[in-house]
Amino acid sequence: MTIGISLQELLGYSNHERAKWQQWLAADPQRMALPFQTGGRFETIGSLFAHIFLVERRHLSRLEVSAIPDATGVDETNVDALFAYGATVRTELSRYIDGLDEATAASTLVITIPGGSYTFSRRKLAVHILMHEIRHLAQIAAIARAEGLAPPGEHDLFFYPGLP
Repeated sequence: MTIGISLQELLGYSNHERAKWQQWLAADPQRMALPFQTGGRFETIGSLFAHIFLVERRHLSRLEVSAIPDATGVDETNVDALFAYGATVRTELSRYIDGLDEATAASTLVITIPGGSYTFSRRKLAVHILMHEIRHLAQIAAIARAEGLAPPGEHDLFFYPGLP
């Protein structure tokens, strides 16, 4: 027996989690400056959110076979602007997922990134977009706790009301 979760269900969970973090950050925008990787690629959680949203945009561009942007063009310290950018990309991703059929989902594309070239099905890349965000949100929750802050609400899929 195969039991699965649909892309739409995973997207719903990701949207639910994203909304919690947006409210949490909007309540105290200084939280965007919480350290994440001092001296690393993502110095703050603000820069990590910018990364999450840019990766979503870049991979969606690959799925749509369109130009791949290098940056969000948004100030990573500005909660409202950054999450507005993320919401725009998420709307486009949702539209893409809603229109995805089995044949297209199974079709492959080659992605070249600094680590090399990889062949993925469109299905796998769409799932990766969502799992990438979910994984980083767990890291952000750990950072918040390490800084003595309670993350916003319960985060496990177990607590997501949109999945029976």
